[in-house]
Amino acid sequence: MNDLYSFEIREGHTKNERYFKGFIEKRKLTDKLEYLGFQLKCISDYTINLKTEKESSVYLCVNLADRSALSMTCGESLISIPSFSSVLVPFENAETLAFNCKSNKDYDFLVLKIEKSDLDQEQTELIRALQAQNKLLDPSNNPKILLPNLGMCEMSRLLKRSDKTSCANKFIVRGYSNILFGLKLEELLLEEKSSAKTTYLRNFEIQQLEVLTDKIKANPQQQYTIKELCTQTGLSVSKLQTGFKEMHNCTVAIFIRNIRLEKALDMLRNTDLNVSEIVYSVGLTSRSYFCRIFKKRFKCSPKSFQQQLRTTSTLAS
Repeated sequence: MNDLYSFEIREGHTKNERYFKGFIEKRKLTDKLEYLGFQLKCISDYTINLKTEKESSVYLCVNLADRSALSMTCGESLISIPSFSSVLVPFENAETLAFNCKSNKDYDFLVLKIEKSDLDQEQTELIRALQAQNKLLDPSNNPKILLPNLGMCEMSRLLKRSDKTSCANKFIVRGYSNILFGLKLEELLLEEKSSAKTTYLRNFEIQQLEVLTDKIKANPQQQYTIKELCTQTGLSVSKLQTGFKEMHNCTVAIFIRNIRLEKALDMLRNTDLNVSEIVYSVGLTSRSYFCRIFKKRFKCSPKSFQQQLRTTSTLAS
């Protein structure tokens, strides 16, 4: 079904030092849902060809590279997918797809394929209606289809990083995949909202948002101020907050709070620290405030959660 010059893209990971350094990951998430992840540095020019029967499937391609536009051939059309943007390929156009890769360029993108038979009637009719209105695959008629979408990029990175082999994680990656299709359809339907997205953010600024996101996740205990974050990233307050709202659907402060809560939850599960020790370990200074936001987020107090874990562990032993 898929070929890359002289070899097939196999289930699992594919490497080929002749054309690229890096890897291609192919996973069958369900009988009707397939994932392809690409992380490549090209050695020479080549084309990745994906082939399927006409009318059988819908494809979603997300370009995560911060510097390289992704050249995609779809039938007779040539589409350039800018950094942090995506394209939905409907049934009628999905007979042949190709990605044209150039030497000495880095590529980071993913492709999701969902078979038509896995969609309900309403979903099928929606995709056909969007196609009939020229909202798919025609940037000249609808340039909004290629706007950056940081929320989709963040979800795509979670999907790429996820272990897709274990039984439990298979449910998670299916969820990420379905969310991505939903986000793309929402983007296409809500054109006014799409036009307000952060099209004025430069690629460097988007990259700074990603670096900052990773830093906060790795070090939630640090004390962050908006002024310091703006200095570190070179972003204005407006761009910093707007970027976080698009990428994480919340302000910087709420994102930091949520990461601290997730870290605290992990520590309650996996350490013997008491609640007060955990509060200070995640960068908070008030136990009462921590208990209040923890209960609001997880619907129970941290002490009750910790006691329940201990009770369950005792019964299991």
